[in-house]
Amino acid sequence: MRLTHRATLLGDRVGERVFTEQLGVGRALFLVLRTIAEAGPAGADSQQQIAARLSLTKGTVSRHVATAAQHGWVTVQASPVSQREHALVLTAAGQALLERGLALQQERERIADQELDPADVAAAVRTLTIICQLLEREDQQ
Repeated sequence: MRLTHRATLLGDRVGERVFTEQLGVGRALFLVLRTIAEAGPAGADSQQQIAARLSLTKGTVSRHVATAAQHGWVTVQASPVSQREHALVLTAAGQALLERGLALQQERERIADQELDPADVAAAVRTLTIICQLLEREDQQ
């Protein structure tokens, strides 16, 4: 777990620096935009769901959504499923930023792929998936 923790911290630090330098936005904001995009054309159901999916606080997500809205990357629309919630939808500018971020992410993954054996990557993904599932179950208790 110590190595997982160290890898997480270093990944967050380097990811934040790379995204900020090359995209002009932090990694967490990029992840919020990605989560909104993954929700599809109807938009993300709620900021609370985004927060839960990314393990961020609702306040953090709210700040990122406000920043994204100010820059014209997202629109806040009436939710098709609830009158008490809003749906978040990427604008064309938000989609363009997301695409640049995904390309940057793929570039960074290619660098890692040059150093790692595919079987080791597959084993690491399986292991981390199981660890996350176990920890999520424990977190629900």
